[in-house]
Amino acid sequence: MSDRSALLTEGEQRRFWVLVALPLSLALLAYAGQILSATLASRAPVGLIAMIPADPFLILTVNEMPTWAFFTVGFIRLTLPDPLLWRIGFEFGPAAKTYLDTELGTNSGITRAVNALDRWFPRIGAFFVFVLPNYPVCLLAGITKMRFASFALLNAAGTATRLYVIWRVGKVFAGPVERVLEFVTRYQIPFTVVMIGIVVWQVRNNKTDE
Repeated sequence: MSDRSALLTEGEQRRFWVLVALPLSLALLAYAGQILSATLASRAPVGLIAMIPADPFLILTVNEMPTWAFFTVGFIRLTLPDPLLWRIGFEFGPAAKTYLDTELGTNSGITRAVNALDRWFPRIGAFFVFVLPNYPVCLLAGITKMRFASFALLNAAGTATRLYVIWRVGKVFAGPVERVLEFVTRYQIPFTVVMIGIVVWQVRNNKTDE
């Protein structure tokens, strides 16, 4: 493992972790939401998408809340960490990616995704920001010095489009979605056990190098 001081100074490391605190907290919150999804889907759907706004849970809950709540909570939760991730990449440049490799290890899902997207981003970065503004994409947008105005516009437009498509799918297939929700609610305990297993697998898959 390389010397961290060669990547970022102590002050830069502190700044890095201040910026990453919210995105990291939201990622941990998503794990909790995934485990509790069977209970929250019907009882507190707004709370569920506030915790984990993944597409399956957005579709599952689209008919369980007012339209304004779906779009407002979904949009805020999906975009909340993105400016901070852009800022990390913009402020620290390629050193941010190298530092993540050092901190998380090359086996981490985030570092693997960043490395996989890195060579394509200079050519089709705008497309990625619009279609898939996840943690690695937002970080790379900053690293490649994409203007924040462009990043924010593409991010917001892509997120709004994604939510609209999911909303339409949920409305068109309301019957099947309702039956899935009833199934999940009826078998909450086994579903929760499965979710715990998936989360454990995800955490192990994102483990750092030894």
